[in-house]
Amino acid sequence: MSYGKCIKIVSCLEDILMCISYKLSHTAGHKLTRIFITVSILFLIAGYSSASNEIPSETGSTVLVLDDCDDDNKTRTAPYGDTVSLLKQGSEPFRTLVRDLKIMRNWGGCRAMSVSGDGRFFVVCEDAANRLTMYETATGRNLWSLLGLLNSAVFANGLIYATDGESIFAIDNTGTIVKHNRIGGIDIAVDAKHDCLWIVGLDVKKCNLDLQLQFKTELTLDVTKTGAFSVDVSPDGSIWIAEQNIRQEYGSRNRLVKISPEGSILKTVNLNFSPIRLRIDRSDGSVWTTGIIKERDFSKIGDEWPETLDELNELVETKTETFTRKYDSEGNLIFEISEGGYSIELDQSDRSVWIAGKTNIWHYSANGRNLGSYAGSSDGQKWLAIVPNG
Repeated sequence: MSYGKCIKIVSCLEDILMCISYKLSHTAGHKLTRIFITVSILFLIAGYSSASNEIPSETGSTVLVLDDCDDDNKTRTAPYGDTVSLLKQGSEPFRTLVRDLKIMRNWGGCRAMSVSGDGRFFVVCEDAANRLTMYETATGRNLWSLLGLLNSAVFANGLIYATDGESIFAIDNTGTIVKHNRIGGIDIAVDAKHDCLWIVGLDVKKCNLDLQLQFKTELTLDVTKTGAFSVDVSPDGSIWIAEQNIRQEYGSRNRLVKISPEGSILKTVNLNFSPIRLRIDRSDGSVWTTGIIKERDFSKIGDEWPETLDELNELVETKTETFTRKYDSEGNLIFEISEGGYSIELDQSDRSVWIAGKTNIWHYSANGRNLGSYAGSSDGQKWLAIVPNG
């Protein structure tokens, strides 16, 4: 019960007690009246005390966490034990909604999980299971699955738009493909205001909601060594993308790139770390990104080694640093946070940001104030999604 309601109830009780005490004073004598009034006063004092200490309830954010928590995936063998859990602001632990998912991808920029606009449903792209599945958010109930090696999916215009490396598909709420076109990529974002989709990967493509290509923009000198792994839309219709230098070689970049609605590159922000994912604040166009930098060592055939030799010629794990940064709409750095590195998602309702690290999920305000941290996830790759009206 809210504080305001408590005050109204107590006020009504005072009026009732005044009437009763008046009647008693005329029927049962002054002694009984004094006893009744004394007890009543104690009751009211207790009621005031209880009401004044009550904190008004706040719903807060609700976040879905897709967790690649099965370490056995590193060897590409079954069984799989990946999960989707629900995390409520201010409460622990995580509540597991879906179990036994099959995730193997080790990059978190794509929208491997997406929530419907009303928050009632979500979809998961399982690369190891080669399927897209829709679930009910309240219960985790499996509604349907569609075969296909899909990277990213978004809800828009009453449909689900999903992409693989070669094509984009429009899917209805029964899991039936109603449209498709050969426009593929790694990540996808919808601009509901301008009725269009942006798809990024080796290049940047823009299409309308009928999946008709409007244009394509090239990004880098050598697409074999880099790629855009994450995209989001600004309020003015421009986009920002996170481009990764995959093997730290010439011809590719770790950077953020701003692109106009017409496809022109407006701004580049070079980074000293690999940006995993970015999100844009719809209220002011500011950009959040999270990522990592690690010491890398490669074999002669180009495979990355998880370990390297130290000065004493002993094997050690490669070191990793994590970064989360906020930039203004023009790409100027506002501040930096040391946590993160795995995934990031914005709650547009209060402009707060949720950041996934190696084993924790952090919650920060728009101005960088730490609102809390939540333990309980694995040290695997994660994807976050905000549940509207959660």
